[in-house]
Amino acid sequence: MSAKIHAVLFVTLVGCAKANTGTMEVDASVPNTADASCGELCDQDADGVVDLSDKCPNTPVGQPVNKVGCSDSQLTPMLVPFPPFNLMWTPTGNLGRPGGLTWTYVNIERVDLFHIDWIVCDDPATPCGLSLDGPIDTVAENWQFDAATSDLGNGKLVFTNTTHILLADTTSPQLSGRLTVTIVDGTTPIPCAGVATMHVTPRLGSFGAEIKGTRFTVVALAEVQDPMTLAWSPYLDYYDAAATPMAGGGVTTSFGASFYAK
Repeated sequence: MSAKIHAVLFVTLVGCAKANTGTMEVDASVPNTADASCGELCDQDADGVVDLSDKCPNTPVGQPVNKVGCSDSQLTPMLVPFPPFNLMWTPTGNLGRPGGLTWTYVNIERVDLFHIDWIVCDDPATPCGLSLDGPIDTVAENWQFDAATSDLGNGKLVFTNTTHILLADTTSPQLSGRLTVTIVDGTTPIPCAGVATMHVTPRLGSFGAEIKGTRFTVVALAEVQDPMTLAWSPYLDYYDAAATPMAGGGVTTSFGASFYAK
């Protein structure tokens, strides 16, 4: 039996090298000058960082600061290019096969960062979704958050969409799609949240997780539902078993995330 031909586009979006990067926004108009009474040892905001090295003057009293004198409240989260924090990243598996796709991140060097955030489907240049009849070219094929089946406290995000599959008889029946993403540190779930409750303003993503340790693992599985049996199958398994054309049609999928830090 001849092997089925299908085009698969898989994009792992985990940062953006073209984006503005950094971990702080400060008022550059405020000079860091030494007072004659204490010379180079002046620390006018008493945060433990001398004024000549302090990038954030007037730190509120009692707030911890990083090595350049900035507190959490004085910084704005910024998009960080991948790979950030000198981490090691290992991808295994496949988004559309049993067991799904696993991304393992280890050896994150936090240094004196206050927050590291991982935001799902954050790249506005690439639709985050699934299509079984060619490119992702309709809004319905983009992943939409499913609050009813997600479990934010236990690190589980569920997204759904609607797509079609192009069959050999030229029909194109509609299918429901589902993306399940789980985030853990070892075996401990990492709670997820909407960005409105997080300290980050992303480009496009609406949900993510704050990474508080030095490692984490993401497992993502994309499935489609058989309209007759209502059973869910990994989307590539379903496509391969369907009576699709030997050429043409095809699968397009996109899933990724971005790192922000401050």
